Amino acid sequence: MKDLADIVNQLRSHKTEREWFEFKVNWFEPNQIGEYISAISNSAACAGKKEGYFVWGVNDETHKIEETNFDPDCDVKNEPLKHFLARQLAPDTNFEFAETFIEDKRIVVLTIPAAKIVPTSFK
Repeated sequence: MKDLADIVNQLRSHKTEREWFEFKVNWFEPNQIGEYISAISNSAACAGKKEGYFVWGVNDETHKIEETNFDPDCDVKNEPLKHFLARQLAPDTNFEFAETFIEDKRIVVLTIPAAKIVPTSFK
């Protein structure tokens, strides 16, 4: 697997976001994250990518690194975010949260596998 910092920097090199990756700084809306997982998974498949990404800590307009305070281990209505998302995705999607530091700033990367046989759906 590639180094997370390398992946983020490669994504940042694009002039604009693509359908298969998204940047945010501290944004957090659990249901919309689920919808993004579905959309990015399907878009990655259409684009011929193995996976797509949602990255916290990168400005979506300038692509500059801005540290995030997003916590992927938080709870949503007394349920861990990861369980909340996984429970509502079909088929099962082995998404993964990880964090790294770039320019001494904390970045969170959600890696989303591309849809395989059927489209990924949320709810």
